[in-house]
Amino acid sequence: MQTLVIAGTADTDTGGIDAPYTVMEMRIGTRGGAPAHRSLDEDKTFVVLEGLLEFQIGETVQNVSPRAVVTVARGDVHGFNNQADVDARMLLISAPAGHDAFFRAMAALPTPHDIEAVRRICEQNRQVIVGI
Repeated sequence: MQTLVIAGTADTDTGGIDAPYTVMEMRIGTRGGAPAHRSLDEDKTFVVLEGLLEFQIGETVQNVSPRAVVTVARGDVHGFNNQADVDARMLLISAPAGHDAFFRAMAALPTPHDIEAVRRICEQNRQVIVGI
């Protein structure tokens, strides 16, 4: 998964726009995505721009196409994946600002990810992956 932080960065040295929320553009490759998890501090809004994504919100799973908006309250179980043969693209708006720190830490990990390293990053960023 590739991300581009547009506003609300946790890293003040990047020259990002200071905002009370984080806006990121995300490109999700085939079979990529985020496992079911809970974000303890952020409310999130996802806007699908291209492709088709399968979203899980609580126990509900739905296919989400371009121009659709998905909202998730802090603490709610959610996840998404791309089952299509082409990349998907979406915007993620999360409040309060700073959610980019989690994505930067995950991107710095070698692949395949070591599960203990993922657990540490999740704990530091108050993300709880369901089932690990």
